[in-house]
Amino acid sequence: MASLQSYAVGYFSVEGKTLVEETSMTIEKKSGLNPVLTVIGGFSGMSQGATTIEISIDSAVPTRDFEFNPDRYMRLGSVVEVTCQMAGRLTTVKGYITEASYSHSVGDAAKLSMKFMCKYEDWE
Repeated sequence: MASLQSYAVGYFSVEGKTLVEETSMTIEKKSGLNPVLTVIGGFSGMSQGATTIEISIDSAVPTRDFEFNPDRYMRLGSVVEVTCQMAGRLTTVKGYITEASYSHSVGDAAKLSMKFMCKYEDWE
C-alpha cells in the first residue's frame, strides 16, 4: 500500500505582488524544437528554435478593485516580472501580458484571466 503524502501548492507574484486571489495557474515550458523532415529519412530529428514559457493565471476579482490590473502593462507593452514557487522550487521570468479577459456569470465569482509570454528560465 502506498503511503500518503502532501502535494505542492503553487504561488504566483506579478511585479512583486503575490496574487492571493489566484484560483488557477498553468506554466507551459516550450522547447522551441522544430521537426526536421527529409525526403529519404522522413523524420530525421529536431532543430533548436526559441524556447519560451507561456503562463495562464485565473484570479477572482474582489468588489473593491482588481488585485492586479494588467491594462497599463498591456497598453504600453511593458515587460513584467512573474515569479512562481512550486514543489520547493522557484522560477522568475520576464515577459509580456499578451491577453486579459474579464468575466462573471450567475453562481460564479467575477474572474480575470491573464496570459503571458516569457523568456525561458529553469526552476531553481
